[in-house]
This record gives sequence, structure tokens and C-alpha cells, in this order.
Amino acid sequence: MKARLMDVMGDDLRVVDAARVSFAKESQYISSSYEVNTNHRLFDEWLAYAKPLEIDKKSTISLEDYALIQYLGSHGHWTPFAHPQITLRMKAPVPIRTQCFKHKQGFVENEESRRYISGKPELYVPTEFRSAPKNAKQGSAGTHPHNKLWMDTYKVTCKEAIEIYQQMIEDGVAPEQARLVLPQGVQVQWIWTGSLAAFARFTRQRKDPHAQKEIQELAQEVDDCIRPFFPVSWGALVDA
Repeated sequence: MKARLMDVMGDDLRVVDAARVSFAKESQYISSSYEVNTNHRLFDEWLAYAKPLEIDKKSTISLEDYALIQYLGSHGHWTPFAHPQITLRMKAPVPIRTQCFKHKQGFVENEESRRYISGKPELYVPTEFRSAPKNAKQGSAGTHPHNKLWMDTYKVTCKEAIEIYQQMIEDGVAPEQARLVLPQGVQVQWIWTGSLAAFARFTRQRKDPHAQKEIQELAQEVDDCIRPFFPVSWGALVDA
């Protein structure tokens, strides 16, 4: 599984300006002349954010802008966060891809199709097989006691299915039908574009401990891609 950043439009100041336009205003922050109100209740948080960052010559935002983003995030004012856009290239096994695609609002995706490609699919191999929980309809417990047996069985079965798929392709079977034999564990790739608000909602929900472990790992990859470009907004939306 993998999430790779392709493109970013906007930054924390884009969020600020989208919010301030309601009053026909925009951020007045100028790094060389800004005077900080050290008595502001968020000063210590802002200082921790401002010191180390160097992103596109905008190493900080003003304390007032910082406070505005925190207010927007904590009060559910999501539309200013919908203006920045991010594009990722994603790779995940079919069931995890399906969970990603359940997130519709603010997203558009284009996925590879085995109607048109016939190369050897890549198999996803989990780190372990987990036991089913006793009192839940979904989720998992610890490592299954027969983990090695089922891991070996999974690899053998899936690899055999992939080999059959390749034999069907070589024998001239239409790719759109040959793909039906492929296991759920093969990985697929897609281009995923969405707003900052949409990706934050996906990450917050899918990093939750109740989510499937594999999609938690993929959500962390998304987090790692986006957080450096929107450190204040991302924190207000995902970490709060």
C-alpha cells in the first residue's frame, strides 16, 4: 500500500483568506513587520508552530490567523478548508480501495482498469492474519494462533490465481473477463484528488482504532503526505 503526493494547491493562508472574504478582508500577515501579541491565549501554540517551519517562503502565519483556523476547525466551519486541493497517487488491495471510495464528498478518482492492462498484478501480503473478535460484527483481535498456516495458504492460493490469470491472457481471453479470477488481495492504483476538508475527514475516520488496521496504515500515509503543507489546518481538523 502506498500514498504518494502528486500536487498541492493552496496552504494555510488560503484557508484564512477563504474565511476572511466574508468580511471582504484577507490576511495582512507580512513576516518582516508583524508584531506578535504575546498575551494572546494561543501564543505558546503559535510559537511552537512558527519557529521551525519553512514552506514556500511562508514560514509562519500570524497569531490571529492561527487563532482563526483553530476556531474554524473546532466549530465545524468546514467550507474554508474545502478550497485547497490535493492530488495523491494511491495503491492498495481491492477491499481497502473500496473503503477509500466510500468517501465521496469532495473527492474524484480515476482508477487503473484491467480491461486495458494485462501485466502481472501485484499481490498485497499483510503482516499477519488476525483473529475475529468475539463480540463485534467487524474488526479483529490479536494475531491468529494459526497465522503461519493461513499466511502460507493465502500466498499459495493468490499466486495460483494470478498465474491462471496470466495464462488466460496469454491464451487470448479478453482481459475484462480474465480479471474475474483475480483475488481480492491484488493491489490497484488510482489518482485521488480532493479538498483539504475531504482528506482530513477521511484521515480522521480511517485512523480511528475501530477502523481496519490496513486502512489505518494507508490513512497514516495520507497524513504524512499532506500534513507538512497545511500544518495548522491539518492539526485543527485531524488532531483536535
